[in-house]
Amino acid sequence: MQRKKSKIKSSADICHVGIDLLGSDTPPNELLEAVVAFKEQLEPFVQLTLFGLRDLAHTALPDGVFFHTASQIIEMEDDPLYAVRRKKDSSLYLGVQMLKEGHLDAFISSGNTGALMAASKLLLSTLPGVDRPALLTLLPTRKTEIAVLDVGANTSYKAKHLLQFALIGAAFQKSRGIDLPKVGLLNVGAEAKKGTPELRTVYESLKKMSSPPFLFIGNIEAREVFQGGIDVLVTDGFTGNVFLKTAEGIAVVILDELEESMREQEFSPLNLTLTKLRHHLHFAKYPGALLAGVDGIVIKCHSNASFDSVLSSITSAVRLTQHHFLDSIKN
Repeated sequence: MQRKKSKIKSSADICHVGIDLLGSDTPPNELLEAVVAFKEQLEPFVQLTLFGLRDLAHTALPDGVFFHTASQIIEMEDDPLYAVRRKKDSSLYLGVQMLKEGHLDAFISSGNTGALMAASKLLLSTLPGVDRPALLTLLPTRKTEIAVLDVGANTSYKAKHLLQFALIGAAFQKSRGIDLPKVGLLNVGAEAKKGTPELRTVYESLKKMSSPPFLFIGNIEAREVFQGGIDVLVTDGFTGNVFLKTAEGIAVVILDELEESMREQEFSPLNLTLTKLRHHLHFAKYPGALLAGVDGIVIKCHSNASFDSVLSSITSAVRLTQHHFLDSIKN
């Protein structure tokens, strides 16, 4: 575990991802079993370190999977700052600490969001030019997936913070293969003069930026987001969190209603459509939110996230590492 993180990675380099087994709604032993089974689907250069209590330490692990014992758990109801200061042998704190020391290339947790953010801000420096990290998540649309940020890290903001979020979001989408990401600003109307004074300032600043690494297409109303005309949606953490949870709730209602109405139609031709919709819309299957803006790849999954979400987060962490995501933001 004394390997130091290299600044330049190639496909042949080891990619080491840490996974927090504690602090979520999923039993640690079940999460461990799912991750171990998923390891067979990963490239050989991907290694995993699992963080959990001693009672899981004797589980037989395949090659490329390691176990790091923690003696404390940061619970969901814990005060974030208090927990980070008093529970330094918790799985969450140890994972971020090992990321800082270069033993990990990425860290994934479904635990206490505030504690994960606090530990990351305490142990990891923010990237040059970034005043506040943002939580970035992917959402499905009629076309391609969009990156939305911030979705909960900052409930108050200034115009410069949203400008930084636009650059971070563009760098993220570039790492996914989009050469010129289209950026939209979430607002109450499409007109330039709509919204708060801060939003109007952000609009003008994005419009005037010379040679930006993205294409700014203006204000976007919430109802237009899922048409898929943009790659990055920029907003503040309060608005973004409400938008995200509203979208998740609507998706669950739609899927539940469809399943209920088709329950007695076993051979309905719509069953295939429902399966596709479930895969496309169910938020629990998507990777967790990336804490973008700190000098390390930290991913926060829902506390009730499915195994698919955690496993998708592993794949996302590997991709971000291999595509030099942090270097893209720095540049």
